[in-house]
Amino acid sequence: MSNLQFPEISMMVLSRESFAKERILHWICWGAILALAILFRVLPIRSGLPYSDYVDEGHVLHQTIDAFNNRSLDVYWYGLPALPAYCAGVTLLSYGGFYHHFHGHRFQEDLPHERDLPSSKLNYDFIAPVELIVAGRTATACLSIASVILAGTFAARLAKDRARLLAMLLVAVCPALVTRASIVIVDTFATFFVLVALYLCARIQAEASKPVWRDVALAGLATGLAFASKYPAATVGMAVITTILILPVGWSRRLRLFFPAAGGLVLGILLGAPMTFLKPITVWRDILANLRDYGRRPSPQGYFVQAISTLELGAPLLLIGSVGIILMLRQRNTRAVALGWICFAAMLIASFMGQSFRPFRSFLPLVPPLCIAAAIAFSDLIDWARRGAHPWLRFVVTVALIAGCIVSLALSSFRQVQRRMAHRDSRIQAVDWLQQHATKEETVLGIRELSILPAEWKRIAARSTVIPWFEAADLLERQRFDYIVTGEFDLRYASDPNRWSAYRDRWKSKVLPLAVRADFGLIVTPVVPYLWRTNDERILILKGNVLE
Repeated sequence: MSNLQFPEISMMVLSRESFAKERILHWICWGAILALAILFRVLPIRSGLPYSDYVDEGHVLHQTIDAFNNRSLDVYWYGLPALPAYCAGVTLLSYGGFYHHFHGHRFQEDLPHERDLPSSKLNYDFIAPVELIVAGRTATACLSIASVILAGTFAARLAKDRARLLAMLLVAVCPALVTRASIVIVDTFATFFVLVALYLCARIQAEASKPVWRDVALAGLATGLAFASKYPAATVGMAVITTILILPVGWSRRLRLFFPAAGGLVLGILLGAPMTFLKPITVWRDILANLRDYGRRPSPQGYFVQAISTLELGAPLLLIGSVGIILMLRQRNTRAVALGWICFAAMLIASFMGQSFRPFRSFLPLVPPLCIAAAIAFSDLIDWARRGAHPWLRFVVTVALIAGCIVSLALSSFRQVQRRMAHRDSRIQAVDWLQQHATKEETVLGIRELSILPAEWKRIAARSTVIPWFEAADLLERQRFDYIVTGEFDLRYASDPNRWSAYRDRWKSKVLPLAVRADFGLIVTPVVPYLWRTNDERILILKGNVLE
């Protein structure tokens, strides 16, 4: 071996060592980002318990309760699809052995039944056992964490390993995703399956010269599961259709690929929302009723105003993500993927346009692709900064700008998670107060419409009587109580408004002379049971009445 070969061998060894160090550093960063994503999503899971602290949790979990009580896949209400309810149920079933160990009986015995509370199916806040809420939130958090990992994998396929880390970091800390990652909400489920479908579309494009029917079938399956999570999420099928149509193959092959896609779609719907085929009239009726209900709820802000808010995306992420889409359209290897995203986004946005109720969560499936596009734009910006004059100065400025964007997102998410974890449901505060002040010799009258759980009343040493508000005035005339737990009542949606209004005047005349011993919360209580009480319900604890 000549002496000239030794420098070449040395350079090869150094190159391999440098590459190994870069890989180790890459996976260390990957693990740190994943740990951050897990912390943001797991720590708030027990917030607000034993009550739900977000309105949509009751929609999903009452579906789960009905499925268990009736031992059927039929959840009896289909304003929202059933897959999230099934996932919550499977998670609770997997915990069933531990539940029996700690409680001495099966969790099915603690589910709400008609014998526990009249019309329990209609009592929105009556969700038990508490492990059911935890199970639903755990399933949601797991899919949200999986979305972080998949976003990184997706970005690495489209660009570089640097883009993988940036995409993971953006998805991990984006407030729109973090705040909905540990509550039982259908949008997080839909977001995951939409991302799976888009990832498979990218694989189909990259491997067009090979047999791709399996990926096409899986993309159809993911589309069906997205539909089974939230109906409008099925618009991701537009990306699948676009991907097939622009494949560089003959038309006969393109047409044949629609068959496995359609088969996967049907299978996904059968797995996640079987009643779509078994009870189509019922499903369609509930969807229309849900749309009419939302049509009566105007939103104070439009989608764009919400999007640029730091509580959702923020203007910097929205801007850099849009730049990333443009860059993807300019590059040949990512152009087809970007076109699929645009077609999907256009159809999803169009499906919600013109509605008076405009929650930003409707567009949550668009957020991970936006974060991936932003990661690609950031990665290209770093490459640009390293070229030309003063590379280190430009590199430092670029990294500072990227860090500023990511840190602002992370701080917004942290504040929202911290605020949620610190907040205590007003019903818990009221029961805690009674636990400290009411002795076992005393008596308490509680109003059922406040939706304080039966298990919570048992924490009080005093003897508690819980009755409907409409019966409470008569009872106060016959019996003395040391404490009266009441609230301020909203008569909207009451079956007989005039009768309820007259009764409210009578009730006020009974309790107005009584001293307020404690008060909690701000939100008035609806008299109908099927509306969420919020976690800040107005509750008053009055000094007991004296019989005349």
